[in-house]
Amino acid sequence: MSHALRPAKPYRSMLFVPGNKLDWMLKAPKYGSDALILDLEDSVAVPEKPEARKAVRQAITELCSKSIGRFVRLNAWRTGFLIEDITAVAVPGLDGVILPKAEGPEDVAALDLVLGEIEASRGLPPGGIEICPYAETASGLYKFYDICMASQRIKRAGGVTGPGPGGDMSRSLGLRLGEGATEALIFGAYSLLQARAAGITQIEGGMTGKLDDLQLVRTIAEKSKQLGASFASVIHPSHIPVINEVYSPSQSEIDDARGIVSTFTEATARGEAAIRYKSMLIDYANARGALDVLKKAEAFGIDVGTIPSIDPSGT
Repeated sequence: MSHALRPAKPYRSMLFVPGNKLDWMLKAPKYGSDALILDLEDSVAVPEKPEARKAVRQAITELCSKSIGRFVRLNAWRTGFLIEDITAVAVPGLDGVILPKAEGPEDVAALDLVLGEIEASRGLPPGGIEICPYAETASGLYKFYDICMASQRIKRAGGVTGPGPGGDMSRSLGLRLGEGATEALIFGAYSLLQARAAGITQIEGGMTGKLDDLQLVRTIAEKSKQLGASFASVIHPSHIPVINEVYSPSQSEIDDARGIVSTFTEATARGEAAIRYKSMLIDYANARGALDVLKKAEAFGIDVGTIPSIDPSGT
């Protein structure tokens, strides 16, 4: 059984900002990330969570006019905090919520129902708030396909480089990993496969907790992109330019994509569908991939000129 792809607004970078720092949240858009993740979970101590909810709600309201994605990382189910979190922050301007430590599809289904009730009671667009599940336990990773299929609100997920050193997933699996350990790719590939099988195309890459090593940020991002990632979360503003650069189509990628589409369009007008382009044979599959590159560049404000149309009979 195949599943339809789930369209979603593409992001390259999503910046984590502590939810108890109102001034940080309000100034965060100036750093250039495509979206923000206002955090109510691990960066906020338990006694500070009530005030943090108020601050996050205020930040969402004040950031409504900014062309930036607005997401909130909730506390997980079974903490006793999630209902208060979502009740406080589900206001106009909220684009989505991060559900940490999702154990199974029932966690997502429950949150979907709660969001539906809140949207209905507050006059918000039905289904408008995304759910982004984080599989941070062995159970969550094992059931990740079912988790992704539990709600059509899920439009982005992943973690293609697998668990990071010292994180919840590594702890749950009993892993002892160093930064960039290749063993983690086994688990990342498993997450990617399950998310893609569920129709999700916005796939999250790896990140690092090291603040000052920009080369490591680039290395992880480039490896993640090779493995199928389309965006990454970051924990420091200095990482954003690197992440945005890596996850944007390069000029050479854009030029090559334009060349493929133009050459292929001319060929199909002659009744051909498998032709030579430079040193390779291209067909409809290559043309569709090139179109994806051009459309992604356009989504990030890059001028790619006029994109020729391709006969859809080959799709």
